[in-house]
Amino acid sequence: MGLLHGPAVRVEGTDRLPEGESRTVSIGDPLAGGTEFVLCRLGGKLYAVDVRCPHENGRIAAGPLVGGRYVMCPLHNYKFDPRSGAAVGAVCGKARTYRVREGRGDCRVWV
Repeated sequence: MGLLHGPAVRVEGTDRLPEGESRTVSIGDPLAGGTEFVLCRLGGKLYAVDVRCPHENGRIAAGPLVGGRYVMCPLHNYKFDPRSGAAVGAVCGKARTYRVREGRGDCRVWV
């Protein structure tokens, strides 16, 4: 589970995110201290992974999860497990994850 960094932000309509899919969420202006993350549904649960790939400033992409399980940075095709941020099949640091709590069709993410 991701670390508790600051206040929770509410993301609406997350109950419409299908299993094995992800979408990018922007909170504020990413160029002025805001945050962007990829919100994923895996095993019926939501996970949030920072869009910044830990390898060479790539960006983790939204869309279908690779193999139904992983988010991917298309810069070098690095895959990451959204549950832990761990790189899969590559020597790379962990992607940053955030704590997520879902309820009543929305979720809260601690960024």
